[in-house]
Amino acid sequence: MRKKIIAGNWKMNLTFAEASAITKGLVSATNSSSYEVMIFPSALHLETVSSLAKGSKLIVGAQNAYQSGLTAMTGEISPTQLAELGITTVLVGHSERRQFLGETSEFDNQKILYFLKAGFRVVYCVGETWAEREKGNTFSVLEDQIKKGLKDITSDLFSKLVIAYEPVWAIGTGKVATPVEAEEAHAFIRKEIGNLFVGAGAIAENIQILYGGSVKPDNIKELLAKPNIDGGLVGGASQKLDSFLGLLK
Repeated sequence: MRKKIIAGNWKMNLTFAEASAITKGLVSATNSSSYEVMIFPSALHLETVSSLAKGSKLIVGAQNAYQSGLTAMTGEISPTQLAELGITTVLVGHSERRQFLGETSEFDNQKILYFLKAGFRVVYCVGETWAEREKGNTFSVLEDQIKKGLKDITSDLFSKLVIAYEPVWAIGTGKVATPVEAEEAHAFIRKEIGNLFVGAGAIAENIQILYGGSVKPDNIKELLAKPNIDGGLVGGASQKLDSFLGLLK
């Protein structure tokens, strides 16, 4: 049985006071929740938030890191530094980093391999744009991102990997894939992971796949009812405590 995950990506939002207040509210809620609950604060808030969450079930992750130990790489964060804060979860391949910062699936693959081998848990994001969907290329885009992003990952590393399907056209737009559309994409992703190498069928069945794209308290239940949707990667609705708690209910 795959455990459901509700993950909040705060992006470049929230003040210290806001991030702290939400974290404090989530700490008590997650200790009694049947979900795994994750939050991904901005880099400046990681130390404060991880300190507040220490000792609880709330998982704090980084929105980005660089695939190296301590080195000369201006503006980046090393997994070594994250580990000092007790942070061992990281997002990779979010559509905003692909679209605006030029990250490719090949580059993401370098990150994923490094982080997994370093003992980190990785949430790898995949998804198509509206133009790609309109052209009927949703599945070919997902196949390409899965094959390139997960290249050379060995079976022993998959237990630390989570996939997030986030159709780019549904992120922050108010549009949301219907549960049927989301389930169709999730089922395809699970099948593609099963095709990566001989014996990957069991890995595909066990891997958690999240849906991201205008997830809200009023649509989360219907999405999670689908057999291949194992949770949500949530943006706006995770940035207010009442709506985050609404997702957990």
